[in-house]
Parts: sequence; structure tokens; C-alpha cells
Amino acid sequence: MTRLRLFRLRTAATIGLLLLLFAAVRLLWYPGGYFAVFGVGKLFLILATVMLVIGPGLSVFVFKAGKKGLTMDLWLLASVEFAAAVAAMSILYVRQPYFTVFAVDRFEAVSWREVDVTQIGDPTLRRRPGHAPRLVYAELPTDPEVFDRLIDETVFGGMQDIDRRPEFWKPYSAGIPAVKAAAKPLDELLRGDDSRASRLARWLSRQAGSSGDFVYLPVRGRGGDATMILHAEVGFPVAIVDVDPW
Repeated sequence: MTRLRLFRLRTAATIGLLLLLFAAVRLLWYPGGYFAVFGVGKLFLILATVMLVIGPGLSVFVFKAGKKGLTMDLWLLASVEFAAAVAAMSILYVRQPYFTVFAVDRFEAVSWREVDVTQIGDPTLRRRPGHAPRLVYAELPTDPEVFDRLIDETVFGGMQDIDRRPEFWKPYSAGIPAVKAAAKPLDELLRGDDSRASRLARWLSRQAGSSGDFVYLPVRGRGGDATMILHAEVGFPVAIVDVDPW
């Protein structure tokens, strides 16, 4: 074994592991535009850097042909690298979007741990379809007393708003009229000559339809805001595009 051969083997092993982890994160936990909305790219880049430093980097640093205890040192570094991967993936797993909640005039991507799931009245809302977040409609209370209490709790009491209060949640289909009323024509974002309009135009060119077939609303996640594009007639989301919706 030489230093160069060790570096190649450790680098190949680390990159292989990173590819598997990236596939799980990108395809299963943060599908589609949620990867950008939650800023996962930057977090995964940090993880990759840490693993490459601990794995190939430190392995080459401690390597010395014939060194006593070298095997133990290399196994220790591999264990630390694996532990770092497990810790990072655990964080990404619990933060993944489990619900996408429409509330008033926007969508909120919400993880399982951000809400008290015991307050979810409809059992169908507790299960998401495949790996995509469950679409939910958060309805403002129509009772004046309940509405006033909600304002007091959120503005003065520091409690969560309706997007993270399952007692106000209903199936998404019940909120489609409200979604359509709040949505804006996609043409509004396509009129400019900036990069935002260019990215949306490229997205539209891949669709079977014109700009009039789509509307949009903001979608918010841990990593920032993006544009949720919906079918204008049906009212269901079509895609998330990583552009500023404001």
C-alpha cells in the first residue's frame, strides 16, 4: 500500500457513499423543488467537505508505511467519517417536509416535528402520498371569537400560526377555491427581463401548455422562498421553481 493508492481508495469509497446519501436526500426526502426551498444543497456540500477531509484527507496524513497501529488509525477515521454522515443525515431526515400547507396567501413547507400531530383530526392528513409532502389547507376560523383568540395567541402569545396548527387543517381539496382566489397569473413573473423571468420561461418551454394555464403562489421553507406553480383550472401544484416569488 502506498500513500497515493490509499488516497484513491479512500476517495472512491467516500464519493460512493456520498452519492448514495445524495440520492436518498434528493429523491426521497426533498423531492423536486423542496431541495432548494430547504437549502439542502449548501448543507450537503458541508457534509461532503467534512467527509472528504476526515476520510481521504486525514487518512493520507496519518499514513506511513509500516507504521505500528496504522490499521487501527484508519479504522478510527472511517468510524468518525461514518458517524459524521449519520449525524448529518439524521438532521436532514427530521427536517424533511412532511406537509405543504396553504394558509391565506402562500404555501408553507412543514416538517413532522414542527407540528403537534396529535391535533390532526383527519387521519388521512397524517399520511403523505409516497415521498411528496401531504397537501393541506389551513382554514381561518369564521367564528369571530375563535378568530380573535387566534390573533391574540399568535400576535401576543407567541404561538404558531394556522400553518402549524393542525386543529385548523382540512384536506387540500376543501381549500382549492381559496387557493385559486389567492393565486396570481404566471404571466406577472414572465413579463420582466431578469433571470427570474428567464428561468420561468425555460420551465414553461418544457410544459404542454401556455403561461395562461398556470398561476403561482409563494412557498416558504427553512432555506428561503420559492415559486409554487399551480394549474390554473385544477388548483393543484405542478412544480416548485427556485425563483423569488416576490
